[in-house]
Amino acid sequence: MIGNKILNTFLKQQRISVIRKFSSQINIEKLEEESNLSPSDFISDEAKARDAIIEQKRNKSRLREQGRSILMNKNPYPEPCASHHGTLKYIRRTYGCYGEASGVNPSLCWPVKEELDSSKEYERLKHPYTIPEMIAEAAKLKKEKEERTAMRQEEIVKRMQKLEGWKQDLFNRIAKKEAEARSVKERKERLVEEVKRHFGYSVDPKDERFKEMLEKKEKEQRKALKEERRKQKEAKLMDKVSKKGNHENQDNEKESDDKEESSKNKNIKEE
Repeated sequence: MIGNKILNTFLKQQRISVIRKFSSQINIEKLEEESNLSPSDFISDEAKARDAIIEQKRNKSRLREQGRSILMNKNPYPEPCASHHGTLKYIRRTYGCYGEASGVNPSLCWPVKEELDSSKEYERLKHPYTIPEMIAEAAKLKKEKEERTAMRQEEIVKRMQKLEGWKQDLFNRIAKKEAEARSVKERKERLVEEVKRHFGYSVDPKDERFKEMLEKKEKEQRKALKEERRKQKEAKLMDKVSKKGNHENQDNEKESDDKEESSKNKNIKEE
């Protein structure tokens, strides 16, 4: 390329000197302006062929022309070579990748009427509400969420206030269970002592006589506890009945007093 530029400059100077020598009537400045041609105007066909061979030798990738064009960020298919190359989608994509170098008319990238109608229909179905309606719906959902959060917070506060009571109830239940377990253990120990006193001497707990006597004592104890619970239940029931009777008597007395008072008022009115 440098040799071509030197050759072009030399030819240009030779031409200007010849014209100045043989004709003083020619407009030299105009001729100089016309002589500002591109270097390719002075390159012969042989030079072009030689450049093509050199360019081909420079390609060491051994790629196909299409692949090398992609590598050089050029349009790999200036002319359609497949069925989908002529589609509008492919043409737009080519322009998006290579810009003006793709040789695609930019006006083809603008959507046609059918595409605009289809896009509008899609948007209408996907987003049927107007912007004010969407804003109102979003505000409504936000308000509902805030209300649910506030209710949840209030519920948590109420439960936290009851937490101490729940803990105390739990401790009381645990203490009650422990007391019952201790009571059962103490009763068991007392029964064992009673059985030992019954025999009058130390007996092996694994002895059959000891086991029989212990079982008998346990049955008697369970029977006594059952009888005690029955008496307590009867006492509670009698207490409840007596209270109910007292309330009924009070109600009857109040009703009789009301009747007497109403009769007195009636007599007074008649007089």
